[in-house]
Amino acid sequence: MPARTRLSIVNPETGEIFETDALVYLYGEGQKPKDRNFTKVFHAFLYDVFRDREVMAGPFRLITYVMAEKLHMDRLDFHLTFREAKEKLGISEKTYYRWLGVLLRKGYVKRIGPNYYALRPYTAVIGRMANIDYFEEG
Repeated sequence: MPARTRLSIVNPETGEIFETDALVYLYGEGQKPKDRNFTKVFHAFLYDVFRDREVMAGPFRLITYVMAEKLHMDRLDFHLTFREAKEKLGISEKTYYRWLGVLLRKGYVKRIGPNYYALRPYTAVIGRMANIDYFEEG
């Protein structure tokens, strides 16, 4: 069931804030929404990334792919290989390692083991629609 709300959007180029109408889709029974495919991205992460021209120039595509496709419920760790990135993003090996290097160097991603990484805390959460129940049905 959709809920109508207003969202504030920030233009990363100008810093201008504007509002837009949005529909939020709630899943589940009764007042307890459930949506395992929901990704909540924290404001502090977006604040940092949108002001970082080096990350926005390309590595942002890699980290958003990770958030959308590689994370699991309540986990920030993920497995990622060049072949996956090439298949999903259509990037070269050189580009993959350059983008990954930027994310590692800037602390958005931490290496845990071979092809195994973790996002920094307070980047994203999967499957929790916290504070969504205050929206009224439209």
